[in-house]
Amino acid sequence: MEALPRLADRVRRLAERSLETNPFFLPEFLEPAIQALGRSRLRLAIFSDRDDLHFFAPVSAGNGQIIGGRSFSVWSHAYAPLGTPLIDAETAPQVTDSLIAHMRTSGRTVMTIPYLPLNGPAANALRSAAARGGFSTAAERQMRPILYPDTSLGIAEFDAMVSHKRRRELDRQLRRLCNVGAVSFMSARTQTEIEMAFNMFTALEGSGWKGRRGTALVGKKGLHEFARRAVLQMAQKGFAAIDVMRLGDRPIAALIRLDHGGVSIPWKVAFDEEFAAFSPGKQLMCDETRRWLADPTIERVDPVCEEDNPMMQLLWRNREPYGTMLLSSSPWGLGARMRAGLYDLKSESKAQVKRLLRARRRRARAAKKNEGTKAG
Repeated sequence: MEALPRLADRVRRLAERSLETNPFFLPEFLEPAIQALGRSRLRLAIFSDRDDLHFFAPVSAGNGQIIGGRSFSVWSHAYAPLGTPLIDAETAPQVTDSLIAHMRTSGRTVMTIPYLPLNGPAANALRSAAARGGFSTAAERQMRPILYPDTSLGIAEFDAMVSHKRRRELDRQLRRLCNVGAVSFMSARTQTEIEMAFNMFTALEGSGWKGRRGTALVGKKGLHEFARRAVLQMAQKGFAAIDVMRLGDRPIAALIRLDHGGVSIPWKVAFDEEFAAFSPGKQLMCDETRRWLADPTIERVDPVCEEDNPMMQLLWRNREPYGTMLLSSSPWGLGARMRAGLYDLKSESKAQVKRLLRARRRRARAAKKNEGTKAG
């Protein structure tokens, strides 16, 4: 990945004029992610002329052969679940046609793009190019929560999108929390503020269920350093901030968000489980939602979460189709069709396991409640 520093300025310029932005592909985030998580077969896919880049995405090339030809995939991971490539808006038809043509001549005839907004401009451009010279399909479809701020309504839209019952309960919890101590919100943007707020975030995350499961950043040195560097570097460019909710001087919730090109991504959130009865994570997200609704520069807020995320699905009413797009340089697309079927099968298996685990947890909670009733 030695080429990334040389391409960094051109990638940033492309991101400013691309069909859709992707903060995870900005050099400030991508470089530390590659160092911490990148695989040996990771490459940078670019389309350029003498003056500038017109297409950019990190890709992973597989060595295996599938029916219909070899494949490659836009690189994504658990900390960057958004695969939208950067495509120059002015030259999109030529760029996407060239992509299909390159796939045909290179022998890598199937391209996989995971975590793609299927109704977005990038997906539409890729789909159109495939219709002209190949084949496209989609797998692992889901309807993710999304926020499109309505500038005509502003902050009043919050009352329209969150049910009265939900708002009343959140307000009641906030009043009870205010009785415990002074509640305040702060936004960290400078390097010193970001360093302090990042430490607050990791402490909160490490003290909760992620810490107990061993998945918190603070317990993984390489991931912790990646996240710290990525957030600091993004913040230095004005592309990241950390918002903290405090009770007195004590942080009880923190949110890391990435902002670029009119898109805001609430990347990671953590809260103090000692105050779980007051829903500090939801309270902070409500405060953020009101801020996004009042900000004319924000066109779209994408939490890059699963469709059944318990926090977001209760707060936001809008949904957007996401999925894995598969492109083929063959008009029949046999390899893409087969791979899409395998992805759907795997996705359904995961969904079944999640449903079983939820049902088991519900039964355990019900049994515990019944035991408490009997004891009483």
